[in-house]
Amino acid sequence: MKLTPEQLLKWELARERFHLEERFPPPERRPEKRIRDVLASILQKNETEVETLPNKLIERWSIVAGEQLAKHTHPSHLKKGILYIHADHPGWLTELRRMPKGSMLKKISSIPDLPEIKDIRFQLDTAIRSFRK
Repeated sequence: MKLTPEQLLKWELARERFHLEERFPPPERRPEKRIRDVLASILQKNETEVETLPNKLIERWSIVAGEQLAKHTHPSHLKKGILYIHADHPGWLTELRRMPKGSMLKKISSIPDLPEIKDIRFQLDTAIRSFRK
């Protein structure tokens, strides 16, 4: 960044006045943004990326996961072709992770009129986690 002669003179004056050793002024800082603007942009991005979960998948979840596992897990949301599944306890999360993803994806793809699901991610249900604290 090239400084104007006026800016250089101001910097030289500041160097002498405050006994600064730097030969050049620090780079200009970007203007601060208000937190509400930053949060609004983040929340707006998340809303557009998350797809609604088809009711057919929710209705047939016990067939895909099995009766026992379906009682403690549920499909949460779709995001960029990834299906997020939540479990209500870490033990059930472990059981979910033991199931082969390939077979789950095959069962899910057999349900008609579903968007393409490329991968599955397993997570502990955040509502349950915050409730237990």
